Amino acid sequence: MATFNVGIGKDDIQEGVLLPEDWYTMELSRDPYEDKNSHWKEAGEGLSLDDAIKINPKCGKNIVANLRVISEIPEYNGRAMTKWLSLPHKYDEGQHMNDGQPKADWKASVIHKWVEAFGGLSEGAEVSFAEGQKALVYVITEKDRQDEQKLINAISMNVDPRAIGAGGALTDENPFEAGGLL
Repeated sequence: MATFNVGIGKDDIQEGVLLPEDWYTMELSRDPYEDKNSHWKEAGEGLSLDDAIKINPKCGKNIVANLRVISEIPEYNGRAMTKWLSLPHKYDEGQHMNDGQPKADWKASVIHKWVEAFGGLSEGAEVSFAEGQKALVYVITEKDRQDEQKLINAISMNVDPRAIGAGGALTDENPFEAGGLL
């Protein structure tokens, strides 16, 4: 039997601490990329969209934005988070959101808002943004979908990201005012 000294006793391990719900400066830690969503991968990653959507109507593609928190607080700095931005597709045709907006338009609107907040280019139907770009993103605490007894941090789905103003200050103190909601 091999024995190792890990330097910290089992009873002395400090647990992680969640970020308080607030705005955080986040940086794209790599170039965003397009990928099939988890529903498509579960249906069969090798399937076409036409075949995958027959198995699960939630199949589609995302723009995946890998982010990391930039903070002067060492316990916060460098924490990784991911934002999945749903890309519109032909099966969104005829579907609407609760407010009556066409589903494809809602998806495109969210993408354009994220790209613009990070200082990317949003011209017509084309968007681009890159590693190193930064924006303010609102982080919340929610139940972990895999373990509902556990709380995790997540990017708020209901608060648009904000461009960083002069000196990194928010232009609007309350995230739920002045159009902050999606």
